[in-house]
Amino acid sequence: MIIITIPLLLFTLVSSYADGWRMGETIDVSAIRSIVITGDASSIRISTNTDNPYRAETRGRRDGWFSRWYSSWFFSGCEDQSRMTINGPTLSIAVASGQWFDLSDCSSEVVANIPPGGSIQVNQQAVMARFEGEFEKLRLSSNAADVTLQGHAASVEINSDALRARLVYDKLDADETIDVRARSVDSYLDFGKDAPVDYTVTAAASLIDSARPSVTGAKPAVTIRAQYARTTIR
Repeated sequence: MIIITIPLLLFTLVSSYADGWRMGETIDVSAIRSIVITGDASSIRISTNTDNPYRAETRGRRDGWFSRWYSSWFFSGCEDQSRMTINGPTLSIAVASGQWFDLSDCSSEVVANIPPGGSIQVNQQAVMARFEGEFEKLRLSSNAADVTLQGHAASVEINSDALRARLVYDKLDADETIDVRARSVDSYLDFGKDAPVDYTVTAAASLIDSARPSVTGAKPAVTIRAQYARTTIR
């Protein structure tokens, strides 16, 4: 009886301080204009699809070598301990994995669909992020990052030691800026056919694949600073 009662009491105490938000719950973000993501490494997928509800959630997922057998042999789940809080038009997400000494890796996921024109800020040790739709600003700071944009962002700022980036623009408003700072970067930038681009790549060693010349003063304006850079511009 004591063994059962104590965990139930602890669970009640933890729940009472959760500010009304429960792990695994999907929240309404129809009034959100910006998202700030911090904490543990995670996989992020954020879209601005007007045909779908504006919702956000975090979850844990097993993706290790042992994951396919884990749930059958062990009771322990891959719990997500992340926290989401809303302050005015800003959603803050503190990513935290519930993994301790598991036999299979747990990964944290952040999934959201927000109104078009929002801004995203990410500050994590490692991140795999995919953005689909219309954004005002994308800012990422990480030791290792894999970033994909399919759509449009007026401003992109990425600071990472190791970076792979694929930015494909569906449209241009002639006000776009892209600023990348990394130790090692592999990037693919696609702005569409015949779009004038002002690009500068500064690196100790670089490989630039582009059939178009840089047009001074044009937008999009691309600046890449790195020790090692491989850049493709289309």
